[in-house]
Amino acid sequence: MDITLQDIEKSFGKLQALKPLNLTIKSGEFVSLLGPSGCGKTTLLRIIAGLENADDGEIQFGDKTVYSKKRRLNVSPQKRHIGMVFQDFALWPHMTVFENVAYGLRATGQKAHLKEKVKEALSNVQLGDHAERYPHQLSGGQQQRVAIARAIANDPSIILMDEPLSALDATLRDEMRILLQSLVKKLNMTAVYVTHDQNEAMAMSDRLVVMNQGEMMQVNTPEEVYQRPENETVAKFVGKGALINGTHVLYEDVHYLKLNQNTAIPFSKNFMGELPYNSRVTAVIRPEHINLSRTARETGIEAEVETVSFLGERYEVTFRIGGSDQSLFAYSKSKLSPGDHIFFEVTGNYIHVMTNAHTGGERHETA
Repeated sequence: MDITLQDIEKSFGKLQALKPLNLTIKSGEFVSLLGPSGCGKTTLLRIIAGLENADDGEIQFGDKTVYSKKRRLNVSPQKRHIGMVFQDFALWPHMTVFENVAYGLRATGQKAHLKEKVKEALSNVQLGDHAERYPHQLSGGQQQRVAIARAIANDPSIILMDEPLSALDATLRDEMRILLQSLVKKLNMTAVYVTHDQNEAMAMSDRLVVMNQGEMMQVNTPEEVYQRPENETVAKFVGKGALINGTHVLYEDVHYLKLNQNTAIPFSKNFMGELPYNSRVTAVIRPEHINLSRTARETGIEAEVETVSFLGERYEVTFRIGGSDQSLFAYSKSKLSPGDHIFFEVTGNYIHVMTNAHTGGERHETA
């Protein structure tokens, strides 16, 4: 079922939590609301659920309007036919797993075929043999599965999830992420997922809605948001990498990002951008597009290692570009130490360039 938000806004006193926004989520789509704490993502989710009222605007589920300020229409949460999963598992400790899952069905008067519905929901989350256990007899991951089973027991068209994996450890998060992805697709639900974890959002979502200070900064696929961030906020929040400032220059038919009088990073030879010459730009350079070397190469640029972190399969290195006050971030297979003199080259298919990094104005790609 499609979800359509039109001119939704919300304030708490003098604080504008959501500035007027418009968004359409397609039926069967998995969309993540991603952003730092206080950006408005949970407020937006609660407004979709009907747990919070917008100050203005309209919300439609398919062709049915569930909220309209102008028409004074507000369908209650229990009548919106949604499933909801919270960060807190919110299980009744004195009830069995079966009774916890059945609770929502009974509360909304859906008692027909109750046993079959509960059994199917538990089977979908791989807890079919845990129906008679109590929450304290379950692991954290199993408790979250019960919460998910409760949310899908009434066969909702829409499921809303507010950081449901944040209370789990890393291994359980990976397991639950895979379960949620497969479950949403299997049951053909439209999913809206709130998280501040960029890796989680990119791995699970069909589209990302990156939010900051009550605004939608960018809405697109994870690949587009990562590779072509529209502004500095998105570039910093999604993915690892660095923003560097420079001037676009052309020298002997090669395009460069000039950092100062002595240092310039060449773009690929088949650069097809339309950047004005001598224009100030901000470039996003991801770590996987940087090669590091201890020996000088013809196109290598001198740098000095600042920090090194060992992460098992690789080292993460921050280095200051020679002759400038700017730094970049890269991966290395070999161990380096702070203070080492190295050389780097920017490789890959493109460097993403933003001519207006703060507002996401005119954007160009290098290829």
